[in-house]
Amino acid sequence: MILDATRLDTSQPLRADVCIVGAGAAGITLACELDGTGIDVLLLDAGAANGRGEVSQDPYEGTADGLHPTPRFFRRRGFGGTTAIWGGRCLPYDPIDFEARDYVPGSGWPIPYDEVARHYPEAMRYCDAGAYEFDARKAFTSPGALIPGMHTGDGVLADGIERYSLPTNFGKRYREQLTRSTNVRVLGNAQVLKLVRHGARVGSLEGQLHDDGPRFWALAQRFVLATGGLETPRLLLASERDSGGLGNEFDNVGRYYTCHVENFVGTLRPRQRGTAFHFEKTRDNVYGRRRLTIDAETQRRERLLNISFRLHFPNVADASHRSAVLSAVYLARRTLIPEYRRVVQHGVDGATHRDRLPAHLRNVAAGVPRLAAFAFDWTRRRILAERKLPYVLVPNADGSFAIEFNAEQTPMRDSRVTLNGRSDQFGVPRVHVGWRFGDADVDSICRSFRLLRDRVQASGAASLDLDDGALRDTIAASMPLGGHHIGTTRMAASPRDGVVDTNGEVFGAANLFVASASVFPTSSHANPTLTIVAMAIRLAAHLKQAHAANEGVPA
Repeated sequence: MILDATRLDTSQPLRADVCIVGAGAAGITLACELDGTGIDVLLLDAGAANGRGEVSQDPYEGTADGLHPTPRFFRRRGFGGTTAIWGGRCLPYDPIDFEARDYVPGSGWPIPYDEVARHYPEAMRYCDAGAYEFDARKAFTSPGALIPGMHTGDGVLADGIERYSLPTNFGKRYREQLTRSTNVRVLGNAQVLKLVRHGARVGSLEGQLHDDGPRFWALAQRFVLATGGLETPRLLLASERDSGGLGNEFDNVGRYYTCHVENFVGTLRPRQRGTAFHFEKTRDNVYGRRRLTIDAETQRRERLLNISFRLHFPNVADASHRSAVLSAVYLARRTLIPEYRRVVQHGVDGATHRDRLPAHLRNVAAGVPRLAAFAFDWTRRRILAERKLPYVLVPNADGSFAIEFNAEQTPMRDSRVTLNGRSDQFGVPRVHVGWRFGDADVDSICRSFRLLRDRVQASGAASLDLDDGALRDTIAASMPLGGHHIGTTRMAASPRDGVVDTNGEVFGAANLFVASASVFPTSSHANPTLTIVAMAIRLAAHLKQAHAANEGVPA
């Protein structure tokens, strides 16, 4: 059921068996998994649970070092969280991502891969991403190949795909189920301010209704923080500031922050026509794209981090692509949300918008018929369709492609999220993101590109031109994917090495759990959403067992 915050009696605390903070992909999945179990669940979110009204994004403001985007980017406060703006890309992690690799300090999950992988099929259902099938030979009706004449072999996997959700806004998709629920109560416009520990357990949390409403308290047997990789350490550090933060006995909260780095590098020139550049529909009518990866054996032998490669469209800001569509996207960039506008404005040189404008206008004028056809197709497949075409893909006019990569990062202790000393409107300290991109990461990506070049050219299917002299500088200037906040409350076997145990329970707070990519010890190359949902399903199973066993004490 949906609680009306305006009618809430704040003179009495709210009580529940399980109190979940945050209604994004993790929190809503967890609530849906507990729906119908008889467990009394309270789901708190800063957004309006009925989906009406704007929610202030001010608490997400913060500071960041270097190339990392401001913490406000790639996040949304509101029921459904950041699934309101995500692109829908779904990929599972690989078994090697769970291994303790001797050449990757801090690697290794304290749980086996199968503990998570068995929940991926159900996670795919939650995300509306179709079957759990990521082999192009089985998923697509057309056999084809990403690059004609190049197939899996010699260390490079050429038959992988990534799948795309609708994209599914979890708030809209699962609101009706939670409204009908008899054991899950949803309270919107509820900003959590801090957690209060009573001995070795969290006894209560303090919150505030609306931006200037009354304070409220919630008591529960178990609490779950499902607030993301930046907000979770923020809340833990803000809850016991005098002692360094809740669950922070060994100063691990906020540390080991990783995301993914991406860039487009080199020029690939296929020798045959028929490159599978565009989105394709799978057998179950889901959009997918082909990709290249390096197999696990080669990663171990060459001591490489996990990485994936895709064919990339021309740089939007560079009018030499001569595409009316891409020039129109560039000219309309101010209509895009800030996160996508940032990517579109990322140029190849120091030219200003005023310098670029004439060439982009010429492209549009010369390509009006093509632009009109694109607008019709985009409206049909993106604006009006329920399952939306993920994004614009326009090939280069000369038939060449840049290679885009998404790469894993090494977990580094000094890559961290801290409090920056300034507070938001609720009095909660804001975050500072001190993201680090190490030399070992740059080196691994450079070597991966050279390996890919050798394999591509040995296949005879294409040539891949790299500027070896500038490669390292290009990689070092890669943009971090600021929406993938990973590792800030990492899972570990002991509190000396992390923040939560193998069940996601915070060390030193026996009834506090975390459901977020913040518990992932390593980042893989894959978008974290699918694994976040799979881990939430796993946590729900643990909470059901704990409740059935009547562990803990009543609130």
